[in-house]
Amino acid sequence: MNVLVATLKKINHAYPYHQVIGFYLKRVGYEPSKLEPLKRLGLHWDFYLTYGMKEKDFDPEWRLYFPKGF
Repeated sequence: MNVLVATLKKINHAYPYHQVIGFYLKRVGYEPSKLEPLKRLGLHWDFYLTYGMKEKDFDPEWRLYFPKGF
């Protein structure tokens, strides 16, 4: 996780990809406490997992919209 967070900080991308990564890791059962470093990068924006979703759900923890039924 430390290498991942350091890499995300280094690339300093405008999009909050750390929210997507945290969402995916949560979905596969990653230990919640281990996801805290990603959360500390900030959860300032509602973000979309992909474009053009007809129906979507929202994960309030990661502030992420994802396709309904995903």
